[in-house]
Amino acid sequence: MRWISVRTPRSGNRPDASTVDGGASRFGGPRPSDPRFAGPRHSRRRRAFGLPGVLGVVGASALVLAACSGDDGSDGGDGSAGTGDGGGSITLWTVYDTADRISTMEGVLEDFTEQTGIEVELVGVGAPDLTQAMVSSAAAGDLPDVVVHGVELAAGWVQEGILDPAAASEMIEELGTDTFSEGALDLVRVDRPDGEYATVPSDGWGQMIFYRTDLFDEAGLEPPETYEQALTAADALHGDGTIGFALGTAGGDGFTTQVFEHMALANDCQLVDDSGEITLESPQCVEAIQFYMDLAEYAPAGAGDVDTTRANYLAGQTAMVSWSPHLLDELAGLFPDTPLTCDECADDERWLVDRTDMVPLFLGPSGDEPTQYGITVNLGITSTADVEPSKELIRYLLNDGYMGFLSISPEGRFPMRTGTEAGDTTYVDGWTELAVGSGGNTVTVGELYGDEAVQTIADAATGFESWGIAQGQGELVTALRGELQLSNILREALDGSITPEEAAAQMAQHAEQVASELG
Repeated sequence: MRWISVRTPRSGNRPDASTVDGGASRFGGPRPSDPRFAGPRHSRRRRAFGLPGVLGVVGASALVLAACSGDDGSDGGDGSAGTGDGGGSITLWTVYDTADRISTMEGVLEDFTEQTGIEVELVGVGAPDLTQAMVSSAAAGDLPDVVVHGVELAAGWVQEGILDPAAASEMIEELGTDTFSEGALDLVRVDRPDGEYATVPSDGWGQMIFYRTDLFDEAGLEPPETYEQALTAADALHGDGTIGFALGTAGGDGFTTQVFEHMALANDCQLVDDSGEITLESPQCVEAIQFYMDLAEYAPAGAGDVDTTRANYLAGQTAMVSWSPHLLDELAGLFPDTPLTCDECADDERWLVDRTDMVPLFLGPSGDEPTQYGITVNLGITSTADVEPSKELIRYLLNDGYMGFLSISPEGRFPMRTGTEAGDTTYVDGWTELAVGSGGNTVTVGELYGDEAVQTIADAATGFESWGIAQGQGELVTALRGELQLSNILREALDGSITPEEAAAQMAQHAEQVASELG
């Protein structure tokens, strides 16, 4: 097996609109500049490689994915990999492209080759470059066989003829639809005669509200599970050195868009309806914008982004923050590059994490039921793939190699395939045993979350929501998250330059314009 790296030039300081890690400016975890998600792209098999038409092109938005190691020892008879009689070779593209992740993935794929005889060429693609790289390679007739990608790309890639929904649907049926999270399948469902699913779900994470239980208990407050409870708590706790709620407030920033979408979905504010019509001007969206404006009154002065919100919480200065699960290892003092800075943490690294709880499901006054904004990572089979070896690889990665595929940054990679049959939780149980941290400073996912939180996350993962995905508008979602204009409009509302009604109207108008340009 050999590893190849692909990177295209960046354009100015445009935020990376990506991540399945929950990183970058879009998903509330570390930016790609964080050492876990960027850095030297090398391995013992590295060589330079340029995709046709990719070099010199600025990549569109994609998803930064976490990486992998280990193996779960699943046996055959459940869709696990074969016995090594197959042979041949295929290409796998991944944006898990830091050196440590590539090294781990090499180990996973070497085990796959030993079992099946199928060689895998592993290609690391810079996350912001994935969309453009796939489009360019499709035009050149040089697509990979399998690609690891975020859910928002699935519907658009099916429409463009990049993904093979028939192969994906066959794979899901073989593994068992009842072994996957229903919510994850809903996000990749497509209305096509050649296949019901665009791609095969692997794992995902959901946005959560982290809050200080000690402050809430002292003030006699309920957990922030609703708009009203969050505002009440922010008002009660803000001041005397405490920030009520740290949230994304920077214009032109994907983290702001992400946190707003988290809040908006809770109030049933949708990007589009089932017919694809833009609905951002709805009363639910106006109400969500007003709530965000009200909540921002208890945020720090200045522009809140992924770095400042995290820093404020790690300093012990914040009562609540909306972030991805990738905050957890930092809360526990397990990631030295983003250290705890709270005064009490100098003597007790568990001081902050022991005083923090999470709310995965959130509800607004116009919402029908509590929701969780979530993103899934998927394994796509392309339209030019060598289908049978590609299926064999996915079969392995979602069985024998599944824990290996989840084990880097596992705190944010909940398995979307829970077990080998309906009701089985083998893979969820295995996930809780994966190590979080570095070197000798590690704990298991289960120790980090606790049994109750693991069950809450498992329950919430069945109903992840994300704007436009279930309605087949992935291409529109990708475009809007890439150019970030919605966060600029929201920033104007936060500044008091426009009303919530005007902001909703402008958001709807802009989304309609982008949709018309996409055709």
